[in-house]
Amino acid sequence: MKRIHDIFPLLTSYRVMYLAYKKLKANSDKRHMRRVIRFEKNLVLNLLSLCFRLKAQTWTMGHYKHMFRPECGKMREIWYSSNFGSLVVQCAIGMTLGYLLNKSLIDDTYAGIPGKSMHKGIRRMFRKIKSYGDRPIFVYKLDMKQFYASIDHELLKKALARKIKDKRALALLYNIIDNCPLKVGLPIGNLLSPIFANFYLSTLDRMVKDNHFDYYRYNDDIVAFCDSKDRLHGLKDMIHAKAAELHLTIKKSEQIFPIERFGIDLMGYVVQRKRVIVRRRIEKHVRRNARKFHLHPTHHRARSLSSQWGYFKRVKSGENFWVRHIGCKIEQFNDLQVALCG
Repeated sequence: MKRIHDIFPLLTSYRVMYLAYKKLKANSDKRHMRRVIRFEKNLVLNLLSLCFRLKAQTWTMGHYKHMFRPECGKMREIWYSSNFGSLVVQCAIGMTLGYLLNKSLIDDTYAGIPGKSMHKGIRRMFRKIKSYGDRPIFVYKLDMKQFYASIDHELLKKALARKIKDKRALALLYNIIDNCPLKVGLPIGNLLSPIFANFYLSTLDRMVKDNHFDYYRYNDDIVAFCDSKDRLHGLKDMIHAKAAELHLTIKKSEQIFPIERFGIDLMGYVVQRKRVIVRRRIEKHVRRNARKFHLHPTHHRARSLSSQWGYFKRVKSGENFWVRHIGCKIEQFNDLQVALCG
């Protein structure tokens, strides 16, 4: 394993802080713009202050706020820092140290990693399935129970210490982890949580890959497949042992099945032997939104529908589904969206 050395001077440089600020500003929505404007009133002074406090190791993570948001049929508790300076520091860490941590992951991990979209993951998986030809394919599918809320802080720190050999950078990461509002687990909404979560499962990823299984992971949704059902049962025992070592719990819904039975449901798509289709739940969501839009067309509903087009444009039957339920092609729909905005 390649270690990370002497990253702290780069992380705390004014240039990196300024780039982090620009990136956050470009991605900020209306809820955060007031904090951005306040920070910009003394921009140079605020950025220099962050650099000085980080180098002097007197910087601490700001207070968190939280809210509840419905997502995938359940309510999620979202935590976020109320201090814009803390967001700038987290973004700077993600651009430097986080980039190196992500680079150490296996190729087939796809959640929250720049340059690794779920569409790329689906394409790679489909090509691998086609390479099996007529051979049998058995799939082992599982996910973790309350994954983010179950991540052990001490185990995460030990894993980071094995990878990072810069004491000041480690102290900064420990500061963020220790000031987490949760005693166990990582807050959903924290900018660094996806990086920490992916790195936390990297030992499990490498264990499966070293045993020569075809393996794909999106957050805590895991799929492994091969041409032998017995080998998958052996892998199941290994993953359970590794999950116990990481203090994680696997949901009881895990299963081993031939690909012809369900296909591989991952990242919003169902991958079958000869085709890829959009997940039924997403199709249902689009049909419902389309009915609402036809009854009362608004710019907000048009934007919501337009954001779903990315799923359908990458499958063969996607455009036909879109025209059938929306009533026009995406180019005409975009023109309509612009007209509603005006």
